[in-house]
Amino acid sequence: MRGDKLLPGIALAAALLLALMGMVVVTAQEAAVRVKYVAGALPTDPFSNVWPAPVDVPLTSQSLVYPLPAATETRSVGVSAVYNGTHIAFLLVWSDPTQDVAKPGGLDVFPDAVAVQFPVSRAQLPYICMGTVDNPVNIVYWKAGVGVENLVAGAGYGLSPQQREALGLQATPAAPVELLPATAQMVTAAAAYRDGKWYVVLMRPLGSAHPLMASLADGFSAAFATWDGSKGERGGLKATSGWIAFQLEKPAAPATATQTPTTTAAPGTTTITQTTTVTQVVETTPTWAWAVIGVLVALLALFAGSALRRK
Repeated sequence: MRGDKLLPGIALAAALLLALMGMVVVTAQEAAVRVKYVAGALPTDPFSNVWPAPVDVPLTSQSLVYPLPAATETRSVGVSAVYNGTHIAFLLVWSDPTQDVAKPGGLDVFPDAVAVQFPVSRAQLPYICMGTVDNPVNIVYWKAGVGVENLVAGAGYGLSPQQREALGLQATPAAPVELLPATAQMVTAAAAYRDGKWYVVLMRPLGSAHPLMASLADGFSAAFATWDGSKGERGGLKATSGWIAFQLEKPAAPATATQTPTTTAAPGTTTITQTTTVTQVVETTPTWAWAVIGVLVALLALFAGSALRRK
C-alpha cells in the first residue's frame, strides 16, 4: 500500500518538473490543426501538392431551424490550411453526390455552399451559432455559381445607427448576418467538383482589414458549415462543426553557408566564378529533458511494481 500512496506524489512531481521544463501536461485535449507555412504565393489549385494532408472535421445537421431534418445526419469536411507572411488559404473538401450550382433565373435551385466562421474577439469563443451581439463572428461564405463573401454575424443589433455607419454598415440592420463593406471584401475563392466531391479554396488576408473582421495572425479558432442544395438546405438549414483550434507553423530559420568554387580556365579563356548557397535547417533536441523523463518513468514503474508485490 505504501507504493500506492507514493505514486500520486511521484506523478505530481513529474508534472511539476515537466512544467518547469516548459512542457505542458494536458489530458483529453485535441491537438490544434497546424497551418503550414509556405514561402511565396499560396496555391489556388485545390489539387496542388503544396496542400498538407487534410484533417477530417465532423459536421452534424442542425436541430434548431425549421423544417428540422427527418434524421440527424453526420457528415465531415476535410480541412487543409497554408499561409505566408500576408495571406492564409483553406482547402475544404467534402462529399456531395449532386452538383447544385446557382444559375440565372433558376429560382428553384438551392446551391451547394460552404463557410468558415472565426471569432472577431480573442477574449472568449462566441456562441457557435453565428455569435451574439456582444461576441460576433466573421464568416467567409462561398456558394456554387455565386461566389464568395466576407460577412459578420451577431454584431448588427448591438450598435447604434451612427456606429454602424462609421463601420460602413447600413444604419438599420436587415438581418443578423451582414455583408462587410467593400474595403473588407478581400476574399477570393476557387472551386472544382470531381467524382462526387467539392474542392473549394478560400483565401483571405492573415490580418484584419476591418474592426469586424477577425485577425488570424497569431493562431485562431474556426468552425465550418456546408449546405447541400439538393436537400433544400439554405440559410440556417445546414451541417455545422464545433470550434476547431488552428496553430500557425513557424517558418524554419535556415542556417546558410556559402560555397564559392573557382574553375581554372585554359589559357585565353575566361575564369568562371560560381556561388552556390546551401541551406540547412538546424534542429536542436533537448536530450537532457528526455533523460529526466526517463528517470521519472523508471521511478513510476519501480514503485508500481513494489505496490503490486506488497498486495
